[in-house]
Amino acid sequence: MKRLRQIRSRMQGLSLIELMVSLTIGSIMIVGAVSVYSSSRNTYAVNDALGRLQEQARYVMTVVEPDVALGGYYGFTNSPDTLRLVNGANPGVVLATAPALRQNPLPPLAAAPVPAPGLPGSAQACGTNFAVDVLSPVQGSNDAFTLGPAATAACAPFGAGAVVGTDTLTVRRVSTEASAADAGRLQIYASRLSSRTSQQMFFDGVAPGPVDADHEIHDLIVRSYYVARDSVDRAGQPALRVKSLTTVGGAAGFVDTEVMPGVEDLQVQFGIDTGDYDNDGVIDPTVDVNNDGIAESDGRATRYVDADFPGLDRAQVVSVRLWIRVRAEQPEQGFIDNRTYQYGNISFTPAGAQRNFRRVLLSRTILLRNSRTL
Repeated sequence: MKRLRQIRSRMQGLSLIELMVSLTIGSIMIVGAVSVYSSSRNTYAVNDALGRLQEQARYVMTVVEPDVALGGYYGFTNSPDTLRLVNGANPGVVLATAPALRQNPLPPLAAAPVPAPGLPGSAQACGTNFAVDVLSPVQGSNDAFTLGPAATAACAPFGAGAVVGTDTLTVRRVSTEASAADAGRLQIYASRLSSRTSQQMFFDGVAPGPVDADHEIHDLIVRSYYVARDSVDRAGQPALRVKSLTTVGGAAGFVDTEVMPGVEDLQVQFGIDTGDYDNDGVIDPTVDVNNDGIAESDGRATRYVDADFPGLDRAQVVSVRLWIRVRAEQPEQGFIDNRTYQYGNISFTPAGAQRNFRRVLLSRTILLRNSRTL
């Protein structure tokens, strides 16, 4: 009987109090587990979003930075002063010299730019001599989409236009790899043996001389970066885009392609070597060798200026400072961006619906490896 009573006692199970205590402990553990999971999931989502933004910004820099660093590279020389525009089939006849290819010529040349002879209208779409101004390895516009003088509608920004208040950045150089002569494409014939006297630009597909170990052909590269209000896949989402010199219908011209969606601002400043190393307000006589008021520099950036700085096209640019601001693709519920972003000449505080987007700001100072020095 005693044995039977013990068995029956065990079969009675938990008391109500024991059951309530167990349920309470179990509920607390479940709530804790769900809370930890939810917190971990939110943390992962935030870190993933920030990681994507940082990856986008870094990608943009990996595209733009090497391009800018090579600005002014023209084959075997970084001094295009003596470069001449020729017809490859008749290189003895000079169509135009480098000074005459400027967008804003210096006296005693004409006050307005004279279009380079022989170039098709597609090559002049972004401005008179915009494609061939080799004396300006980098240039830009401040807080507006402005490229060259007398740019046509064919060079208008993509979609609904450029984002108001953003800058543009243009880089001119040649390809790092030698190319074959290509009719219609603007190319430079570079000579290793006489780099300061035998650089020639041509566009008829006929090399002005022999192509060998000491003479190469390089494609002329002109790229203009800007921020458009629309991306390819979504209207209203800003994107960094680039207009690139190439061949269009067998002739030199510009195409417009997307670099990265989500870029909502591009700001640019240029580091110039004024030649005023003793800070007395005038060019030091030791660096204005030919007394033309333009410093033959030693590569030091004495100040940083915006793209609309007066006389920038006559200054020696030795570095470029960039800021890229990237925002998330979608607004984030419950997130408020109340930060004030200070960079360049910009002070930006998100307002309204823009406060619900995450952002990252990346800056970089890039030295022009081919800037002319003494």
